[in-house]
Amino acid sequence: MLLYSKQAFTILKENPLISVISIIGTALAIAMIMVLVISYEVKTANYKPEVNRDRTLYLTRGNYVNNYGNSGAYNSFYLIKEVFYPLQTPETVTAVSAWNEKLISIPAGENEYKADVSYTDERFWKVFDFRYLTGKPFTEEDVQSGIKKAVINESLARGLYGTTDVIGKPVLISYTEYIICGVVSNVSTLAEAAYAEVWLPHTTTTFHKNEQTENTLGSFHCYILAHSKADFQKIQEEAEHSMKLFNANLKDGEYKLNGQPETLLLQIYRRGNEQANVSHIILRYAIVLSILLLVPAINLSGMTLSRMRKRLPEIGVRKAFGATTISLILQILYENLVLTIMGGILGLIISYLAVTLMNDWLLSTDTSNLRDGVASINAEMIVNPMVFIYAFLFCLVLNLLSAGIPAWRTSRENIVYALNEI
Repeated sequence: MLLYSKQAFTILKENPLISVISIIGTALAIAMIMVLVISYEVKTANYKPEVNRDRTLYLTRGNYVNNYGNSGAYNSFYLIKEVFYPLQTPETVTAVSAWNEKLISIPAGENEYKADVSYTDERFWKVFDFRYLTGKPFTEEDVQSGIKKAVINESLARGLYGTTDVIGKPVLISYTEYIICGVVSNVSTLAEAAYAEVWLPHTTTTFHKNEQTENTLGSFHCYILAHSKADFQKIQEEAEHSMKLFNANLKDGEYKLNGQPETLLLQIYRRGNEQANVSHIILRYAIVLSILLLVPAINLSGMTLSRMRKRLPEIGVRKAFGATTISLILQILYENLVLTIMGGILGLIISYLAVTLMNDWLLSTDTSNLRDGVASINAEMIVNPMVFIYAFLFCLVLNLLSAGIPAWRTSRENIVYALNEI
């Protein structure tokens, strides 16, 4: 193998233009594919604070239906409390009213900020794992008592007080005074479920009751943390049963979950009341990846075949000394793999640069434009072992597609014809 590697680098030096074109072609192909992979990983993989994405079920919008029509919106806290809090199978269930823009300041302070505020319960801090700089979250007793405590992010703490050492200090939220109990690291808007700049107990404010929908619609999302993914079906069945009991007590209509609670992947691709089709999602990705692999593979295959034609005399000599077709194919594939991996490494670097520099465009979400936060990314999001494994696998596939046929055709050339090329 070492000999083949040396030979691959020798070929690279002998044909610098073709080699550079091959590497760049491979790099661009891998870069486009890896941008898709990284974008998918950032939206679905586990990282702080959403470390439990793979064992969380999501419920966002629902529908209240009666004889007068069909109303769709987020859920009320009342519905989540009555239907989902009592579930026995999950580890815990939390309710979050997110993306409430509020005016933030401090008493006698000159600076005012607009910040995204989430109202939630104490269970929220069990589902999501934040990095605490100082302090701690509000507790169950705090929520039940309605005490005005607040957890804020690092940027807001520094903007208000110039430091993160702000535990016990007051903050005015829409001119109502809260006491800061915790400061956490900034959360990217890509972590949609956990994102906010300020987190408050839901009991510190009054939410509008929608009497026309029997208080089923509101502003809350529900996140259900399972002990493991194996419990998903049981949780969904239990939730459906609980929903039937709830609907039986409604006077005029019924509430429909539309296939929820569901996994994050299905939630991402949900369109209104329509549940996403997993097979269509997979097919879509498969078609895109196939095109991104086949098109450059066809172009690189022609260049590889041209390079192999120049090496016919060498191949003829090797066959004359007993080299088998299989050994020749493996040699050509290995040599081409060295160039492909070089292109793959360059492509991976390009993909990271593209995702980092164009994250607002490549990684935008349906609601990111409505928020004051930033779709920031960090190493934990994109430096994932699976990303490198995917990159290497795509390099292998591209190598087989671009070099497999030329290697097979060249290795099968008649020995006499090959030797006459000398």
